[in-house]
Formats: sequence, structure tokens, C-alpha cells
Amino acid sequence: MDLSFHIKENKPPGTFHQLQLPPIHHLCQNVSISYKLLAVEGLPFRYNENTTGVSVVQRLDREERERYELIAKCTVREGSKEMQVEVPFLVNVLDEDDSAPFLPNGTSTTDAVVEFNRKEGTVLATLTVCDADTTPIFPIESSRKKYTGTISTTDPWISETFRVDHIFHEIYFSPNGSQVRGTLHEYKLMLNKNISVTENRSFQLDVLVNDTEFHGPERSVMLHFNVSILPVSIQFPNVTYQFTVNRNAQRFAHIGKICIENCMKFCGVNITYRLLSPNASCYAVGILQGREDKFGSLYVNDSSVLLRPECKEIQYTVVASDKQSKKHAKTQLTITLEGTIIKKEEDCPECCAVNKHRAECEECGGVGVLTGKCQWRQGSGKGITTNYSTCTPSIRTCPDGTCDVIESKDPSVCPQDCTNGNIIGGHERGAHGIKSGHGICYCFPRQNCYCEKDDIKEPPCDDMCKTMIAGAVLLSFIISVVISSYFIHRYHKNSPKPQIASAEMTFRRPAQSYPISYSSTNVRRPSLDSTENQVPVDTFKIPEDPKWEFPRKNLVLGKTLGEGEFGKVVKATAFRLKGIAGYTTVAVKMLKENASHSELRDLLSEFSLLKQVNHPHIIKLYGACSQDGPLYLIVEYAKHGSLRDVLRESRKVGPSYVGSDTNRNSSYLDNPDERALTMGDLISFAWQISRGMQYLAEMKLVHRDLAARNVLVAEGRKMKISDFGLSRDVYEEDSYVKRSKGRIPVKWMAIESLFDHIYTAQSDVWSFGILLWEIVTLGGNPYPGIAPERLFNLLKTGYRMVRPENCSEEMYDLMLRCWKQEPDKRPTFADISKELEKMMVKSRDYLDLAASTLSDSLLYDDGLSEEETPLVDCNNAPLPRTLPATWIENKLYGRISHAFTRF
Repeated sequence: MDLSFHIKENKPPGTFHQLQLPPIHHLCQNVSISYKLLAVEGLPFRYNENTTGVSVVQRLDREERERYELIAKCTVREGSKEMQVEVPFLVNVLDEDDSAPFLPNGTSTTDAVVEFNRKEGTVLATLTVCDADTTPIFPIESSRKKYTGTISTTDPWISETFRVDHIFHEIYFSPNGSQVRGTLHEYKLMLNKNISVTENRSFQLDVLVNDTEFHGPERSVMLHFNVSILPVSIQFPNVTYQFTVNRNAQRFAHIGKICIENCMKFCGVNITYRLLSPNASCYAVGILQGREDKFGSLYVNDSSVLLRPECKEIQYTVVASDKQSKKHAKTQLTITLEGTIIKKEEDCPECCAVNKHRAECEECGGVGVLTGKCQWRQGSGKGITTNYSTCTPSIRTCPDGTCDVIESKDPSVCPQDCTNGNIIGGHERGAHGIKSGHGICYCFPRQNCYCEKDDIKEPPCDDMCKTMIAGAVLLSFIISVVISSYFIHRYHKNSPKPQIASAEMTFRRPAQSYPISYSSTNVRRPSLDSTENQVPVDTFKIPEDPKWEFPRKNLVLGKTLGEGEFGKVVKATAFRLKGIAGYTTVAVKMLKENASHSELRDLLSEFSLLKQVNHPHIIKLYGACSQDGPLYLIVEYAKHGSLRDVLRESRKVGPSYVGSDTNRNSSYLDNPDERALTMGDLISFAWQISRGMQYLAEMKLVHRDLAARNVLVAEGRKMKISDFGLSRDVYEEDSYVKRSKGRIPVKWMAIESLFDHIYTAQSDVWSFGILLWEIVTLGGNPYPGIAPERLFNLLKTGYRMVRPENCSEEMYDLMLRCWKQEPDKRPTFADISKELEKMMVKSRDYLDLAASTLSDSLLYDDGLSEEETPLVDCNNAPLPRTLPATWIENKLYGRISHAFTRF
């Protein structure tokens, strides 16, 4: 039974429906049927049981309530049996245009300013009018005609220059807790034509809004726009522009851009640029401008002029003109020619994009090159990507996904951006050219482009090549020995003999009471044969950075916190640090006297990286002292030291149960850093570190030495990732290939880093998995009982550490996924952060801190000193796959299979 009714608002009260009794009521005398209307209390409806009629007791107002939902109940009785049925009884109130328009926010006035955007169609300001009556959506024209908006003016210039656009949409009101539909009308003041840059006036523009279907006295609303048209000047920001051009640059080489002041803000203003030169014989540079460009692009239009010796510094006058107002501005342009002229290679193509291989690309020149040679853009090699490998005249402008005005002048400049021909192979086409490609993409102008996998391998060195290399190495060694012997002899002959006791030298790092994580030099051994290392570090002049420079006199150095072979960290107090009154406790990183330029470069690299990062879970840089003395890096002081030490110290505290009240006393509240660790704490440590690493990955930075020893613990048990001595900026590449030899943290390194020297954010994920193991085992040494040199081949076989005791299956599964052999199958740090967040929410277990996951001798002794364990000398490490598989099965698996699980 459908009990749905539509009643128009304002209709007089009366009966609108009668519930009918079925014929069975008359045929069966023992059956009684009755009706009742439920949920009518407080509503304007009434049910008459005698007549079974439903009536409205007062006029309905749709603007108060649009829909009523009642229930009709039917009761059937037959003797002692009774059955009840309930069905919805719905009343919809139809609209009548009985409401005047009103202002929703109470204001009828707004400001409209015209300055840089002077283009036809620009929306300057918007005012709204509400109507509580519903407005039909279709037909659209009749709906628009219901409300009119007219500019009220007698000024023909205003009528020609401005227009009002009217749009409307349905909205909902809630006058009595129920939703009622209404209409919101928007009146947008827009420019009807472009306005000249010289126009300057202010006035009030009135718009009359009229509800044509409402007949009351308040049918109209007046809207007011306070319009201000400001003039803008055509002028250059610089008195003189200066550019340097290499003499080997070829035609259509992109030099730079010229732009008037605020040009990028202009819209609807047509600025054109041209060059004037008093010396026609040295006219080597032209200027081009695209249809939508707001700037002029400088390019080489005659490369032969660059070769003339008399053309060293070319002067131009740049003229910028506004077509509409005839206004113009001038400035000077100086082009300085530099570089030695190089001979052109024969048999080279005219277009750089033709070259398929890097070697031939960088040997040849082509149209649009800046220095006489093409440039190779090395891609990421990850599927179809915008960062594909290709040969280009300039990496800065080609390919960039845009066929600019210079590239469109000649199809040989950058067909990667401009080709309209066929593209063969894995790719995604853009509006013009190749948007994304697979592997290497190369093009033939006016023909086709190709994107294909790079299968070219470097040719192996033949016997003659090996003989020549061996001879050169032997000769270099002999010469080095002779020269070194001579200088050592001279030194011992002319210098007094030191006492034997003071002549002792060691290359092992001394033990320290504070984490070496603060040191930026604990991961490299300097080359003692390098001439560079014989020059004192203090002779190197470091350029000052005013933003980060801190007065040396305001820094008071204290006790040594940690030290390595070539650097150390001391606790210090800084006066008026960052404008803060009084003294602030900080840590200061510095080099020792025996440090070389190589170590100084590492410290400067860390300085540069720390200036770029700003995250609550990365050690914070406060400043540096770089002038008039040794380089000091002033960083955040972490009072608890390294995470590894904190975890190991926690074993002495005893067990802690999540949710227990035994720790919830005043001491716990006052000193939360001193309470025992819970499993929730450990998950929180891991989560904080993952957030910091996620930030580094998004910044395109790879840490390369993530371990518990390199994470510091600040007040409130806040994790701080530190030690960027190995970090490298990889913004231009997705991976960094480490080629130099040195001491490396084998037990924390990913397979691809150990075997192929490839470091990426995903190799950091592997290290994070090891760090998770350290956290769960409360500072245990990874791969207990296994010498680092044995890991090279063992990891390749697919074995991983077993799940520690008290480690959940969920946490261990995350570790295993971090240790996937294929980097792209490992989770990202963003994924890891989300998983750890879920674990923190679900964490209800406790960790028995008194129990060892493995024997203490395995966790903390490992057969090596604590400081020797993380690092291995690369020169002595075995090469991949040097041990036979049978040896691994017979010698290794039987002894240490208890420490691994097959991946």
C-alpha cells in the first residue's frame, strides 16, 4: 500500500485522505479492523477513528518543514487472535513562491580590485542572494529568468567594460532540525573586455536583483561593488641584464629569459620584447616569445658570430612594449662570450636526440647545444617514466614536457618535446612529443622516435688493455715508493727523534662513553698516500653563510661526548642561540688535528644536508662557526645518547606491563624518561624513526648508515636520526653508486649495497629492518655469532635472522618484508609508518625486559669488540660468489642455521 501524499503549502486545513476498510470486514462478522496514525504528536495532522479520515489542522509552510514521516498502523482481531501491520505514511509539502530574497551573510557590499589581471572574463568579486523557495533545475533558462540581475548605471564605459554573470544552485536550510531545500544565487562581477594598463579610476557599481515571481514589496535586492582600477607600470626590474655564452654554443641554444617587473602576474596585458644592437657585425643573439609567454626567451641565432675574436662583449638594448597602451620600457643587455673554441667532431648528427648511447652523445655536438657538446640525461630505469634516458642539447630545458618557442623553431632542437611523428616502443604521448618513456628514447627529426630498453653493456677489457693497466699501476707504485722514501728520509734526517712512548699510533677507534653517532668520520678511513691529506685543514677557506654563522665567542665548549679517529663531539653551551636569551645546551661536532681535507668535505657535506632538513625526528642544526678557526657544527643536544645504549640500559630496569598501574605514580608523571620500557614504547621508537626516514626519502636523501647507534634519544624519549656522514643528495638520481673503498656497516647493509654498491631509499628500508631487530632485542648485535665477512654469500642464499622471542608475528613479518631481495618489493617508509601506527593502536602485550631473546654472549659479545662489529674493511671483504655452494652447506649451515630462517 502506497501512503505517500503531496500537499501544497498554504492550503486551508481539511481532510486529504480516508483509510478504507476492506470488504472482508462486512463478510466476516467475527473480524474487527482498526486504524491508528502514529507519531503525530506535535504535528499538524489528525486522525478521526470514526470516519477513518486524515486531515491537516493548520496551513503547512514548506520553508519550515518540507517532509513529514508518519506511520499508519492497522490492527486485525479475530477472536483471541490479533495481527498488526505498520506502513510508512509520508506527506511532502509542495512549494509556493511566497518568500522574498535575502542576503545570507547580511552584507550587500564587497570590493573589486583590478590590477595585474586585466583580462576579459576575469571574475573580480561575487555577492550572493538566497531564496528559501525551491527553484527548478530544468528548464535552465526559465530558472535563470526567475531571478534577474541588472547593472544599474548610465555610464556607457561601465556598461561596455563590466558584466554580471548569474549562476544558482540548490542549498539546504535547517530551520527546525529538518533539511529544507532552497536556492543560492551568485552574482559575479566580471570584465567584459581587456582593460588598458593606464586605466585608473574608482567607482561604485550597483546591481539590481529582482525575484520576478514574488509579488511582495521586498522582491528586489540591491548589490554594491566598490570597484578600484589601479594603473600598472611597464618597467624592468634590472638596469642591466648580464648573460655568459660559451663560444661553442650552436644555433637555437637557449641562453635565458627577459621579463618586465611583475610580468608573471600579468593577465590580459600583451607585452612584446625586441632587441636593438648598435653593432650589427656581432649580432649573435635573438629573442623569441610564444603566444602565451609573458617573457622573452634569449637564444643564439648566429653561432658563427660567437667564433669572431673581436666579439667579446656584445651590448643590446631590450625594448618591452604594451600593444594596447603603446607604453614601453628599455633596459641594457650584456652578452659576454667565454670558452676556448673546440674542433667539431666529424660524422656527428645535427640533432643530439639521434644519439642512442651515452658515449657518442657526449662526444658530439648538435643544434641547440650550450657548450659545443650534447648532454646525456640518465634516467631512473623504472618502467615508463618522465625521467627516461636520452641525449639532449641542454638537460635544463629538454626534455621538460613543453615544446617551447625556441624548440618549435627547428625540429632538430628537441624532438623529444615537439615531435608529432610516430613514437615506437614503451611510451606515453603528451600534447606534443614524449611525455613518458621506457629505457632510452631517441628521435630522428621529422621522422619517428623510439623508446626501448637499454641492453648495451660496456665492452670488456682485452688482454692488451689489461697489460697496459697493470704496467701503469706498477710504474705508479714504483714512483710513489721512491718519492715517499725520499721525503721520509729527509724528514727523519732533519727532525729530532721523539720518545718511543709517544710514538705509538693506532687505527682502531678508541672506546667512548657517548655514542659515536655524533661523529661524521666514523665510517671512512682516509687515504694516507694522498697529497691532499698532507695539507693542514685550517688552510682551507670556508665561505661564510650569514644565515647559519654563529659567533665563536658565544660558544663555551665542555666535556667530550664521543670521538672517532678524525672527529669528535663535545657538549657545549651557546649564548643567545637563535635570539633566545641566556645559555642553551648544545652538541658541537668538530674535526681533530689529524683530519684531512677529505674529512672536512664530509663535515661540510653534513652541514649542507642538515641545512636542508627540518623534521622533529631528525637531529636539528642550530648553526656553525666557520670563520677564524676550525669548523664547528652546532646541533641539538640529545641527553640520553644513542638508542642502542638506551635499549641496553633498559634491560637493567626490569619488566614493565602495558596497562599496569604500578608505574602510574607521581614519579612516573614527573620523570617519564626513567620508567621501564613497554612494547608500546618500542613500537613508538620505530614509528618515530620511520617518520623521519619517510621525510628523508621524500627529500630524495639516502642515509646509508641507519642503525640504532646512529639514532639519538632526546628528552621525552624522542627519536632523532643523526650521523649524515654517509648521506648523499640524490635528487637528480634515484640511486647513488658508491665507488670509493672504505669501512662499511655490513650487518646493516642491503644486498644490492653489498654486492653492487647501489644505495637508494629502499636500501635504507633494509637497514630499518635490522634496526627493528635491534629494538625488539633491546640493543642486540645483528646476526649474533656470525663474522660480518661471512654474510656476503650467506645473505645471497636467502637466509634471514629468525624471529626473536617476545617479537610479534606482525612485527617479524614487517622485518622480513624489509629484507626482501628485490628492492621494489620492500615496503616504502610511508607504508611502514602506517603499519607501525596500527601496531601502536593494537599493542596490548608486554615485553619482559629481564629475559634475553638470545644469550647475552651472542647479543653483546659477538667475538668482536663493540665498536668493530658494525664496520668491515671493504678491501678485505670477500667478492660475491667466491665460496662454493657446497662449502656453504657443509661448513656454515650446520653451525649457524639456528640464527637464520629461509626467506
